[in-house]
Amino acid sequence: MFRVSAKNLFLFAQRRFLETSAALLKPPKSPPPPSSSSLVDCLVKSLDLPLESAVSISEKVGAHRNGVKKADAVLRFLCSSGFGKVQMAKLVTNGPALLLSNVESNLKPKLEYFREIGLSESVLLSTIAGNSKFFCRSLNSYYKPQIDYLKNYLRTSTALDIAIKRCSWLLTVDRKYFLEPNIDLLKREGVRFDDIVLLMLYQPRTLVMKVEKMASAVESVKGLGLEPSSANFIHGLRVMSSMKELTWNKKVENFKSLGWSQEEFLSMFVRRPHCLALSEKKIRRTLDFYLNTASIAREVIVSQPLLLQFSVDKRLQPRHNVITFLLSKGLLKKDKPVVTPFQLTEELFVKRYVMKHTEQFPHLMEIYKGSATAQVSI
Repeated sequence: MFRVSAKNLFLFAQRRFLETSAALLKPPKSPPPPSSSSLVDCLVKSLDLPLESAVSISEKVGAHRNGVKKADAVLRFLCSSGFGKVQMAKLVTNGPALLLSNVESNLKPKLEYFREIGLSESVLLSTIAGNSKFFCRSLNSYYKPQIDYLKNYLRTSTALDIAIKRCSWLLTVDRKYFLEPNIDLLKREGVRFDDIVLLMLYQPRTLVMKVEKMASAVESVKGLGLEPSSANFIHGLRVMSSMKELTWNKKVENFKSLGWSQEEFLSMFVRRPHCLALSEKKIRRTLDFYLNTASIAREVIVSQPLLLQFSVDKRLQPRHNVITFLLSKGLLKKDKPVVTPFQLTEELFVKRYVMKHTEQFPHLMEIYKGSATAQVSI
């Protein structure tokens, strides 16, 4: 039988008392708030988010006071405003803080403003969905001045809508570091106001590049023979700013490998800058058609580079089939290559070369559409 001294018994009792007291004084471990799991369920069911993403967003939002309540209000507002599940999921995944926004003071006024200035629903929603920080910017100090600046060039709501659809950055880029310096540079170089408007309307991405890159592109286009005051300058600028120097050099080498001289290449660029933005494959195939199928001289293409932009399958070959058939029947002169039929609008070509002869040759439209084979012996 063990003997325990009174002293040891006292020490044992004292230690047990202290341990028990510490346990009683220690606050219990807080269980996860029940609202956290409800937010996860909401994100999964409402937005079809993966569970892992929903949990991650919930952890960032649920820690805030009234976070779940605010998140629910935001999601309801976005849904009622026309945003689809995919758009909403993209927004909250890229910027969970959006779920903590105040609907009445932040989200709603911005949507109402852009609707009032005439921005279409499709452009507005897609622009917002593509930028998780859209609602973080101030309406009065940022967006309204931004729109006022754009309206100096894009006078109508339709023009504004088209430009923003082509480049949503027009709304969100810092105009003082990009738009204004680039436009001021073009004005100093002598680019006309109307041409700047066209650039903003049809190629707005050019105006949101770094000003150093813009300055380099301007010098390159001038070096190729286009004056800033000419109508084709902004088109040359669009082409040069959209490709790297290596890509440009490949374009030049591509034409040289097909027999073009440097002078012919530059002549084409000055006449029709956009034709040089076409892919090497497209250029080779189109030139092969003109030179070998339609027997059109290279000099004609150099003088009319617009010819390079036409589709071989959709435009050139079908029209060539009709022209070849008419030549075989003696209805067209064949003393020189014909390029005019390729340049006409669809309506004019059909009227002049198809409908005019369908009474005599009912199957001519079938030849044009490709459902009949022209029997030609020239």
